[in-house]
Amino acid sequence: MENKVNFAEEPAGTARGSGGDGFGADAPAVMTYEEALDYLHGVQRFGSKPGLQRVEALLAVLGHPERSLRFVHVAGTNGKGSTAAMIESILRTAGYRTGFFVSPFVENFRERVQVDGAWLSKSEWAARLSGVRAAAAAVTASGGPQATEFELLTALALRCFADRGCDIVVLEVGLGGRFDATNAIPPSEVAVITPISRDHTEYLGETLASIAFEKCGIVKRGCHVVAGLGQPLEAMAVIRACCEQAEAPLRVPDEALLRVREADLAGTRFMYRERALFVPLMGAHQVQNALAACEAARALAARGWAVSDEAIDRGLSAVRWGGRLEIVRKTPLCVIDGAHNAAKTEALARALDTLFHGRRRVIVMGMSADKETALCAGHIAARSDVFIATQYKNPRALPAETMARQAAPHCARVEIHPDPDIACARALALCGPEDLLLVCGSLYLIGDAKRSLTAAEHRTYEGA
Repeated sequence: MENKVNFAEEPAGTARGSGGDGFGADAPAVMTYEEALDYLHGVQRFGSKPGLQRVEALLAVLGHPERSLRFVHVAGTNGKGSTAAMIESILRTAGYRTGFFVSPFVENFRERVQVDGAWLSKSEWAARLSGVRAAAAAVTASGGPQATEFELLTALALRCFADRGCDIVVLEVGLGGRFDATNAIPPSEVAVITPISRDHTEYLGETLASIAFEKCGIVKRGCHVVAGLGQPLEAMAVIRACCEQAEAPLRVPDEALLRVREADLAGTRFMYRERALFVPLMGAHQVQNALAACEAARALAARGWAVSDEAIDRGLSAVRWGGRLEIVRKTPLCVIDGAHNAAKTEALARALDTLFHGRRRVIVMGMSADKETALCAGHIAARSDVFIATQYKNPRALPAETMARQAAPHCARVEIHPDPDIACARALALCGPEDLLLVCGSLYLIGDAKRSLTAAEHRTYEGA
């Protein structure tokens, strides 16, 4: 693989190639990184009307970077981030320059756009977002629609990946699929649909069939499709129908060819298609995700991409994906997990029953109010020796008092500490060296919890 320029080391305003950020010599003034984030977060999050017209108008001003790129497009309700990370690791191991678009982030906003597994520098973020802001202003000045935060971010990522010469981009859908900003791309090489469950029903519909239909919006004529294991029958029927309509070949992992050899806190060793594989992420659900990634890699190979079995082996074993049963401290054992809907808390409950069987458990949990919180709280509180209800710092958060009421029927000892830092400090104070401290729920919570639990100094809970 030839050496390529590391844009992160260039001056913030450096133009690259023909078009650069889409403005050439008339490039706009560059914001600082902090100003860029303030601008981005000040834009409305979602569009008032679903559709791709806003992001398409923005991409047109930016020179249609998506038309020069090739994609693996990943949608679904559960496991799409982990599956996308595995596919990106496999492709990078195979020698390709990869772009990776992540939604959302865990600790740092810069996680969301990566090239060859590395975040963009703050100066590049600022320069690129300055260009996208100018493009958005040009759209509205000509009477076009105002782009949303996610649309601006998607456009930034696509322009970046084109400028940086990415061979292939692994693009994670933000919400749904059909009207998601990421769906402004041409037909992907491979579209992956991870397991579907009820989530974001206010946008995607109440039934699994309606949600699956929205997710399958990324299935287009000319692409191959992989459907992950664990699909509900209702969703799988829709996936098959959409593939037939688009004449898109469909692959589903063959569970009969899977044999799990060993599962522990380091990950899972298993056999699939007579090859020994290892995924360094905990939980049986991560094996399902790994099989989807394997089949996506095999679909790419069938399309002519040089993705060998060895690249699959090494890429899977090298994957890193934070916030999903991630160990952040050894004594006591502290784990964070972004289980933020019912299907994910069910998977987390299975992991608690198997990987952490026999350990006393102190669990901190906080969720968004628009989820099936009572069901999720029941899954986790039933496996808690102490359940601590908290809430992340955002208007979308479920009040800690409500979470505590939902957990109380399932756990004899429930405490309420709305401040996540104090909740984590209290949990640490309650844990012995052999206990498990788990923080779970919203990704907005677990990023803060990771920083709190790994800090050199922890706030002391005076009542401990």
